[in-house]
Amino acid sequence: MRSDQREGQDSRETRLADQLRKGVEATEVLDYIFGLEYLSPRYSLTFGGQDIGQLSPGERGLLLLVFYLLVDKDDIPIVIDQPEENLDNQTIYKILVKCIKKAKERRQVIMVTHNPNLAVVCDAEQIVYASRNTEGVRFEYEAGAIEQPEIKGRVVQILEGTEPAFKNRQSKYRLQ
Repeated sequence: MRSDQREGQDSRETRLADQLRKGVEATEVLDYIFGLEYLSPRYSLTFGGQDIGQLSPGERGLLLLVFYLLVDKDDIPIVIDQPEENLDNQTIYKILVKCIKKAKERRQVIMVTHNPNLAVVCDAEQIVYASRNTEGVRFEYEAGAIEQPEIKGRVVQILEGTEPAFKNRQSKYRLQ
């Protein structure tokens, strides 16, 4: 901006202030050139190369939950309601479980789930089993660690149907 580059001006040396319209200060031009106001940042969340708007409800929920669990560095407890909703077991195990375990390193994670498998693979310290009484008007709760026989029995009952069904699958899969 040392010289006027317009046609017919012969590139003669001209001060910036002399090149401006009346009422415009040189500092305004310099602030505009070296400032960032003319830039508008854009961002998007993607999962598997797809923008969040193109994802299924389950994938969208997973992406937002994973993003929150990994980005939020608070150490306060977090309550997650049915994180497995609309997700297949492989996605739950490959992605969700890892993020929940990572979050558990710095904060208490309280999770409401209808999938006891999630509580087991996330290595829950405490499981609360809720059931309705026979009239369906009152809830009853049992709580404890999965190592406790009563809680383990509840997990097997829900996860596998019954203990005999679990043992049947165990023998078919040849698990010990």
